[in-house]
Amino acid sequence: MQGNHVGGHRADRILSQGMDRPVRVVLADDQELMREGLAALLSQQERFEVVGTTGDGRDCLRLCVDHKPDLLLFNDSMPGLNGIEAARRVASRCPQTRMLCLSETGDRPCVRAAFDAGAHGYVLKRCTFANLVDGIDSVLSSRYHVSPELAHVLVEAFCRDDDPASVLTPREKEVAQLYAEGLSTRQIAERLHISMKTVGTHREHILAKLEVDGIASLTRYALRAGLVSLDP
Repeated sequence: MQGNHVGGHRADRILSQGMDRPVRVVLADDQELMREGLAALLSQQERFEVVGTTGDGRDCLRLCVDHKPDLLLFNDSMPGLNGIEAARRVASRCPQTRMLCLSETGDRPCVRAAFDAGAHGYVLKRCTFANLVDGIDSVLSSRYHVSPELAHVLVEAFCRDDDPASVLTPREKEVAQLYAEGLSTRQIAERLHISMKTVGTHREHILAKLEVDGIASLTRYALRAGLVSLDP
């Protein structure tokens, strides 16, 4: 992490995000030099308060439960409890905490694992401090963030053909979408001009192929896969 100076108006707006107090930060990284250096850089910014540091995943969870920080900066690999699993547990027990992963690798599986665990951002350790602050700015503003160097990872993930929905037939995708939009079996049958029994068969095939256990789970999947939107 390069300690570039963050100056001018940019420094002034990092980051209370409407808070009337410093942003409370827990920092978890198994590399002591990295951890201490980053804690020092953050502490130089008046808007940050580092309330805990650790190099251990289980201690990371304990610090977050105890302090309820606004932000967790975590490394994806730590002893005791790996960073991804620690983040998953923090997301469950401290849902108000925003989480930004600091990693040495930009491999697609690592990036995906971090976001699947509940992270709101992912930055590479070789970034500058100013780049890190951009990431913090984004996640504290209820947005998601990845290092600019990882744009190709997102494009590859978007374009890849290993989405579970690819196992569905066009008709099954259509039925899945209609269920996710809230239509009943009868309404879907009428919409598609097929029998209710046929709709039911499609439904069972969809649930089995996607390995989900009901319409509620199917709806969540459809939202993630972009089959339906929450927009009016």
